[in-house]
Amino acid sequence: MSSQSVARSPLLAGTYGEMIGEFFGTMVLVLFGDGVVASFALFTKLGTNGAATPFANEWIVIILGWGLAVMLGIYVAGAISGAHINPAVTLALAVRGKLAWNKVLAYWLAQVLGAFVAAAILYFVYQGAIQNAINLTTGSKNVADVVGGVFYTSPKPFVEGFGAFMDEFVGTALLVGLIFAIVDGRNQPVQANLNPLIIGFLIVAIGASFGLNTGYAINPARDFGPRLWMALVSGGESFAVNNVYFWIPIVAPLAGGVVGAYIYDFTIGKVLEAKMLMKSGTAETHGEAVREPAVD
Repeated sequence: MSSQSVARSPLLAGTYGEMIGEFFGTMVLVLFGDGVVASFALFTKLGTNGAATPFANEWIVIILGWGLAVMLGIYVAGAISGAHINPAVTLALAVRGKLAWNKVLAYWLAQVLGAFVAAAILYFVYQGAIQNAINLTTGSKNVADVVGGVFYTSPKPFVEGFGAFMDEFVGTALLVGLIFAIVDGRNQPVQANLNPLIIGFLIVAIGASFGLNTGYAINPARDFGPRLWMALVSGGESFAVNNVYFWIPIVAPLAGGVVGAYIYDFTIGKVLEAKMLMKSGTAETHGEAVREPAVD
């Protein structure tokens, strides 16, 4: 009986392959996430006699859409890279010694590129609706001023910089801290490959509770990648809007994610350690969806 060997590419088996996973996972995330925002923002008067479009203009559509987007992105890359699809998650894992530091910049690059490409695809898919929105506006005709909110986040006019920063900081701290709780096999681990679904529900919860102040980026790549694309088609206007707000959805999530990771590991994590609730016997997690690459 002859045996067959499967060709194994060292390149794809290493960091490069993980970058591919992060690229496509983030691209799927932004395609569905910004896609639902496009449906929300660009098709507002399609009801009877020009009335608001039924259902499409409800906030619940946004938070459910982003929750599903994150779930699908994680399913794409979960077994390859752990499906961070978020630089804040990548940084938090590296700070806590759960990811090799030499992979951080590679993951960040893949995530931003995935978001950038997704934004470009959506821009051309919705070109007709974008042009229609520009034609209808009585103010600035710059594409970033008219439809920038489809692609990246911004604070409400009454939300000051500190409030916006804290919204993104707290939202991302909750995101990362609860991801740590969800995937921790010592706690109450999700079974049967359902981690992505539960994390998707987590995104819905954060959107419902913290989403309206800023649009809840809670992910630097999700905001910066599309903003970079819009800068190319708007003459850089996407970086100038809202008093150069763009740095807040980058810095606040990165800081919040690290804090969330530390809080979990040094509170709940320490309690689990003290109670010696290790992964063994009946506590073993079957069908884990998220596997982190080994720390080299």
